[in-house]
Amino acid sequence: PVAPGGLISVYGQQMSPVNMATSQIPLPTALGESCLVVNGAPMPLLFVSAQQINGQLPFNVIGNSTMAIHTPAGVSNNFLFTVLPTAPAVFQTGAAGPETGLATIVRADNNQLVTPTNPLHPKDTIVIYLTGMGVTFPAIAAGLPSPSDPLASAVAVPVVTLGGVALNIGYAGLTPDSVGLYQINATVPTGVPQGLSIPLIIDQGGSTTTLNLRVVVP
Repeated sequence: PVAPGGLISVYGQQMSPVNMATSQIPLPTALGESCLVVNGAPMPLLFVSAQQINGQLPFNVIGNSTMAIHTPAGVSNNFLFTVLPTAPAVFQTGAAGPETGLATIVRADNNQLVTPTNPLHPKDTIVIYLTGMGVTFPAIAAGLPSPSDPLASAVAVPVVTLGGVALNIGYAGLTPDSVGLYQINATVPTGVPQGLSIPLIIDQGGSTTTLNLRVVVP
């Protein structure tokens, strides 16, 4: 599932004659002579290649939608998909030593990723980095960095549980100075169960995602 303002990857063939990434802000809506059009409007792009395009869905896209790729060689068939109000998905791109593909959840105590050797503890403050949390207040245009004052908070407030125990949410919304990146700041309460594989569940507007994390109780 995908949501307004979320970062997405589209896979295919012959989508761009070049490999190109951009650090330009605002994000361009054409890159390497290719563009993605969603419901008739161009989408901000981060990366294009022959087989993959990364970009940010516009915030005004919702429900049944149509996507097409425009390239120098022509225009693709329409791809039909559905955009949900919320579709939280944690980035699993973290690396710690030899470990890769880790959920991007950071313990504030040491500013390191949560791993089996850096487990969660009661009273820990954590930052979860994700996408797909949908529209914010104040509203931000796609392709633009999120402000730091005021913060762009998610309109649909998530519920985060660890082993069935609710975490205390300090902030949930776009990460300042970033594009399409959201974060949840939360505190682990006392009373959480310990174990090697405790489910962390993010529920936002009926859309959920689950990760398993190690929890150690002193």
